[in-house]
Formats: sequence, C-alpha cells, structure tokens
Amino acid sequence: MFSDDIGGLSTALSDSSPSLIIEVKYFEVESDTITIEFTELAGGRIGEEEPGDDLVWIPGDVHDIWSRYLRVMVELASAGYPGCVGCAGPAAEAPWDEALSRSRLT
Repeated sequence: MFSDDIGGLSTALSDSSPSLIIEVKYFEVESDTITIEFTELAGGRIGEEEPGDDLVWIPGDVHDIWSRYLRVMVELASAGYPGCVGCAGPAAEAPWDEALSRSRLT
C-alpha cells in the first residue's frame, strides 16, 4: 500500500507544481513506521518509533496519518509551497527546530 503511494505522490506533486522536483532517495516501510529520505531535503518518519534528530518526526499511528499526509502534500504543492515566502508570517521564516517541536509533543 504505502510503497505504491510514493510513486503516485511524486507524480501528483509534479503535476500540481511542475517547478517542484522532489526525488526520493530512501523509503522504508515497517509494520508501524514509514521512513523517507530525499536527495536534497531533510527526511522524516511517520509512526510510533522516534528517530534521531536528523529526521522530522510525525508521531502516531501510520495507518491513520498516511492518507492525510498524502493529501496535505498535494494541497501544499497546488498552493505553490514552498514558493510563498512570508505568507505564513515571521515565525514560519525561522529555521526548523526538531528538538523544540518534539518537546511540544511530549
């Protein structure tokens, strides 16, 4: 299920925003986690198992999160993300702090 969705996501993102090129470098599916790494972007993990600080973590049940993740990725690309500098206000311009984000989750 999940592996098939990655190819479709890549196509949908390109169709939504032709200037947006996202190349998947690594994709692993385990029973309760999905780990994805990109060629030129930070990767991430969806699921219960917390990764190292080098990956963005979306905690929760991967089966509950996956469909929403796919939908939101396409919606953001369709809206022009990441080309909308300043649209989300000054807080969105600060560098991402994964440790701070995780501290808010616990």
